[in-house]
Amino acid sequence: MKVIKELELEKMIALSKYHTVRTIDINDETLKKVLVYYDFISNNIEDLMLKEDKSKIMYSKYYWYTKYKQRYFEVIGYDAGIEQEGFKLLEEIENELEYGVDWSIIQEIEEGEK
Repeated sequence: MKVIKELELEKMIALSKYHTVRTIDINDETLKKVLVYYDFISNNIEDLMLKEDKSKIMYSKYYWYTKYKQRYFEVIGYDAGIEQEGFKLLEEIENELEYGVDWSIIQEIEEGEK
């Protein structure tokens, strides 16, 4: 599975002048970090496509969403809206990628979070 890893994202964020990140008060540093990564990918897809393969970007978005969701549920608790966002992301992947969702990649991402 190819996703944009943490170190790569840190470099991209540092080099980017135009990224936007949700500003919410989060005390948990891990939760804050994964939200920044997820937001960065979500808000910079077009710029990222100049450097990365579209499937890598889309699965990276899902990967960092999954990390965010898991940590959010651990720290704050269950939220149906955040859970629903995952289904919307799967629909987005299905619509954006020529061959649709590769369920083996989704399974690998999901199992990596357990």
